[in-house]
Amino acid sequence: MNIDEMFKIPAIPAGRNKRKMPETPDVDFLDKYREADNDQQEHKRRNTDSAEPNDEEDMQGYSVQDYFPDEQDEEGRFFGGGLTDEQSRLLDLVDEYDVEEPDALTATTVKKMILKLEKAINKNQELRVRYADQPEKFMESEADLDEEIKNMLTLTQAPHLYPELVNLGTVASLLSLLSHDNTDIAIDAIELINELTDEDVGTAEDELERSEEAEQGMKALVDALLENELLELLVQNLGRLDESEESDRQGVFKLLGIMENLLSLEPELAERIALKTELLPWLLKRIQPKGYDSNRGYASEILSILLQDSRDIRLKVNEQGGVDILLRALSAYRKKDPADEDEVEMVENFFNALCSMLNEIEVKQSFLEGEGVELMLIMMKERTLGRIRSVKVLNYAMTGEHGRSNCERFVEASGLKVLFPLFMGKGSKKLKKAHKTFKESEDEEHIMCIILSLLRNFSQRDVQRLRLIRKFTEDDYEKVDRLLEMKEHYESADKRVQAEIEEQKKGLDEDEVQEYEDDFYLRRLDAGLFTLQRVCLVIAALSAEDNGIKQRTLMLLKRQGSDISSVFAILGEEVALMADFKYLRSMAQGGAVATDEARAAQ
Repeated sequence: MNIDEMFKIPAIPAGRNKRKMPETPDVDFLDKYREADNDQQEHKRRNTDSAEPNDEEDMQGYSVQDYFPDEQDEEGRFFGGGLTDEQSRLLDLVDEYDVEEPDALTATTVKKMILKLEKAINKNQELRVRYADQPEKFMESEADLDEEIKNMLTLTQAPHLYPELVNLGTVASLLSLLSHDNTDIAIDAIELINELTDEDVGTAEDELERSEEAEQGMKALVDALLENELLELLVQNLGRLDESEESDRQGVFKLLGIMENLLSLEPELAERIALKTELLPWLLKRIQPKGYDSNRGYASEILSILLQDSRDIRLKVNEQGGVDILLRALSAYRKKDPADEDEVEMVENFFNALCSMLNEIEVKQSFLEGEGVELMLIMMKERTLGRIRSVKVLNYAMTGEHGRSNCERFVEASGLKVLFPLFMGKGSKKLKKAHKTFKESEDEEHIMCIILSLLRNFSQRDVQRLRLIRKFTEDDYEKVDRLLEMKEHYESADKRVQAEIEEQKKGLDEDEVQEYEDDFYLRRLDAGLFTLQRVCLVIAALSAEDNGIKQRTLMLLKRQGSDISSVFAILGEEVALMADFKYLRSMAQGGAVATDEARAAQ
């Protein structure tokens, strides 16, 4: 029985004109094509209608089975398949046979894959050496090698078998491909390593962590890759890939993906990557061009990750002009917003990298010299993403005693005039509508930290401190009213969280309560306790120095059913703020305490 003959499609009758679609049809052709097709369908419908019985009498005595005996299911419903019994039985057999699922990967199948890859690598190397001047002689072997590399991607389904790659010495062979003369082969190897080390490998959709076997397999592979100088080979490829070519551009993106995978799997690799290779100079160079592209965005993300926890990396980036490069990159967004979500993420990475660096004393000075304060103040005047993040950057730049120079520059550059409208909440509603990332609580936290840094870094003899205090006396003490309003708001939020915590503690024993104490405190901080503490610090400091502010504060506290003791009760909870607490309490009770002595006690 010939199945091909059975299912052979009837030939088109002779004389019937067959319409052909040109390779690149224009709009006019498509319109005519659709019109002709509609006419043909209408003609067929009319012919069908004329052939059907006109009244029910013509159909009397007949059933659907009589007209279509082979085209119904066991419930008598017509499907119109048009198949004979024999054809239906054959299709049923095909459905039963179906396509078998591929066998699960085993150590044996993995060894076979590795053997094929090794053979393809060796054959290509041999032919390249033998026919160095005749590319046509080794092109086929290169295509075979490309295929075998791609076949290895199936290994991502079984990370517990990664040790087979290590045990059979395939890691060294794979990394040798990163130096292959054909960059397409090198990119294939980069893609394979990127997929093998992806952080999601070995986890199902409903799983958050890999199994212990998969975790061990992943670690064995990563260790072997690092031992065989993976990092150095990757950075070498960054130098030879030409991003003007699409394939090379994709190769760079996947290479950066490997870096992110490694940092996710082993965060302690950050210093080795940044300090032992030439990646940092490449990243700093790559983020400099204006405009957005995916690799510039990815480079900004890797840089931000590297700067998170290492002082040595921050100092190295600072030495290579990193602060100036980041400020120049951000200056493009001083009065405009990023165009889309990807560009927003890139700009966020620039801000995060700058904030991480400003944890270092040396970087605060570079920020001052690079006119970072002035740039942030320009951004604060706009309703852009830069307005939101510039407040955070200034907080980092002005914090601590080494932030005094930036505090002085801030006041000199009319920063108080820019800051206090934000403190009063002007423009917050419009900003919230324009930017989903804007959180008023975070904004208020950074603003309060800036005000507190100004109070801490200026002594009572400094004119800058007098200018700051005068701001709170202007317009009938409206800014003092705002402080007490913030205190009431955050204090109410803190009390609600404390009530929830006390309710939760009822179901716990003493050991469990002790175990969750840090978590409970973090919940209070998330609800705004950190901001509340800084609001109270500012209230106490201002009340101690200006009698008018003190009287206004006492009056507002009385209206709220409270007194000055509620301010110190909040401060007294925070052990880290005890130096400020003692200083402010002594000033509130006894009046004058030398600022220099107080700062020495902090």
